[in-house]
Amino acid sequence: MKNLFLFLCAVFIFISCSKADAIDENGRTLLEVASNHPNKASWIENSEMKSRNGDAMGYGVYLNPNSKKLAIFLDGGGACFNGFTCSNNRDRYSEEDFLTRVASENALIINRNSDKNQFKDWNFVFVPYATGDVHSGSNTAANVPNGGPKNQTMVGFNNFTLVLKDLKNYFEDTGGITEIVFMGSSAGGFGVISNTLQLADILGKNIPTTVIVDAGQILMDETLLTSCLASAWDTLWNFSAFLPEDLDQTVQKTYEHDIQKVYEYVAVKLPAFNFGFLSYYEDNTNRGFYSFGQEECAYFPTSLVSGAAFKRGLLNLKTTVLDDLENWKVFYANGELHTFLNDDNLDQTVNNTNLNDWIAQLRAGTALNVAE
Repeated sequence: MKNLFLFLCAVFIFISCSKADAIDENGRTLLEVASNHPNKASWIENSEMKSRNGDAMGYGVYLNPNSKKLAIFLDGGGACFNGFTCSNNRDRYSEEDFLTRVASENALIINRNSDKNQFKDWNFVFVPYATGDVHSGSNTAANVPNGGPKNQTMVGFNNFTLVLKDLKNYFEDTGGITEIVFMGSSAGGFGVISNTLQLADILGKNIPTTVIVDAGQILMDETLLTSCLASAWDTLWNFSAFLPEDLDQTVQKTYEHDIQKVYEYVAVKLPAFNFGFLSYYEDNTNRGFYSFGQEECAYFPTSLVSGAAFKRGLLNLKTTVLDDLENWKVFYANGELHTFLNDDNLDQTVNNTNLNDWIAQLRAGTALNVAE
């Protein structure tokens, strides 16, 4: 028990971020940024976007007036569903946080100077994470159980709606979008799964779009995504609010939980979209989160989900769901690391396939499943 607590502390401290002051009210619009600060890191405040503590927040952009291509990245940083997890999860996000992040960030997808970055000349949108709900919530007054904070604003899904509406207005005024890549890591990976439908609804279903889920593993194995854990997340974050009305009429397979149906639903409803799923087999971080579903969600867990069990869960997801969906492809690698997209080269290689090349192939619709 003590060793597990220390391990989870190390994991969640690693993925958490320090808190900072509230955002600066500057009122810049996307059009103004594109005109006056092209290709520069800029913060767009939106007073309707709320962080977990109720403060207003916003999102970051690099806008290139000469590009009609759009990359959107949902950031990660843990989750908030009990006292322990919330203590290591950011509850606010400011312009200063964003500018500090990009100044110190080595991830290739944010590096505007590297020719290896296939998005370097694109419009790039960075959606910060400070709602604790894996970008998927719509609960304006959440009371977190097991010693967690009360009256939390867990509205990550609603926040992203506001970002998408801003982008829709901007691109309608500037000539439209020719390609979209929508990606996220960790909490952002989960958020990509839950937000793809509204992205398509708001920005358009006919734009060539690639969706990349990095370390956002919604698993099928009932010993991992247990009923009590799925229920706890839905009750706290109000997952059900983003699920479409025709979900059950659309999917053909049988699932234990509604959130598991989204893989199949988006594949059917968005057949022209290309979906990529990235995971390490023994992801230490998300094994920690899934451990809170063990022993009927007893708090605090006494055991960590094993690497072997997590790998079985990933292989089960692939063989029982994703392999039957033509527009979903996986990139599975050995190891206990957590995310891929924060790498400064994207040169992780599986079976002689480089990840950066695989992403380009995914965009072109030619990627294959790659798994060690």
